[in-house]
Amino acid sequence: MAKQSWYSVRSAFRVDLTHNGKARRAFEERVVLFRAASFDEALAKGEAETKRYAAFLQTGTLLDHIVAYHIHDDELVEGDEVWSCMRGLETTDEEFMRRIYEGEFVSVSNTSLQTTDA
Repeated sequence: MAKQSWYSVRSAFRVDLTHNGKARRAFEERVVLFRAASFDEALAKGEAETKRYAAFLQTGTLLDHIVAYHIHDDELVEGDEVWSCMRGLETTDEEFMRRIYEGEFVSVSNTSLQTTDA
């Protein structure tokens, strides 16, 4: 058996919600950890997990976006990087923050949805 490493796998979902009687659409990015011998194995595990999660959501739709990130440490400890994504965009800091993080929830719970004031 090949040596297994840690991988994080990111997936994206669209979730159609009702909050205070109003229809609302949200997008969720999830990052989960897996032990795998390769990127392909990590992606396969991630894909299986995303299908289970989409079924759990009931109102969620898996978007065509599953990517893996190899974590180079054998043992995870506090402060380890488990995901990194570089985007090559020619834009201002403010425009980047608006485009990427606009509408991001500060907190999501069964009872409340709060958005940032940014």
